[in-house]
Amino acid sequence: MRAFLKPPFLPPFWLLLSLVVMMSLHQVQGQPVWIVKPYTHFGWVLIGVGLSVALFVDFIFKRRGTTILPFRESSALVLTGPFLVSRNPIYAGMAAALLGLGVLLGTALPFGAVPVFVWVVDRYFIRREEAMLEAAFGAEYRDYKTRVRRWI
Repeated sequence: MRAFLKPPFLPPFWLLLSLVVMMSLHQVQGQPVWIVKPYTHFGWVLIGVGLSVALFVDFIFKRRGTTILPFRESSALVLTGPFLVSRNPIYAGMAAALLGLGVLLGTALPFGAVPVFVWVVDRYFIRREEAMLEAAFGAEYRDYKTRVRRWI
């Protein structure tokens, strides 16, 4: 596996990098303003919901005694709570928080970092995690994949 996809370069690193890139892109002069105040304050809602979902899933994993870390063997298949809506609620929450930052900033360019973050997480983390879950939980996980979407 490539070095930039191993610890400490796990999804929280990519989230932080995306935040820095978004803040930097916001500084570019002359770009269009897509969202104006007071509508930019809705970004706080997206940030709050996104981070709350991620923290709630962490709590669920701890209660079930399974790992939250990518590429570690899961001891339990969690199919309740946010997992009824998304197979990857933590990553969806991270993406929502990034969208929230984009709304809060209001300018156009920062939004470009969001699909890049989603692509990196989907390509280098989710697909491998799903393969591991399918190997560990077999038909139960395959059935779950038919009922619940990857993102939302």
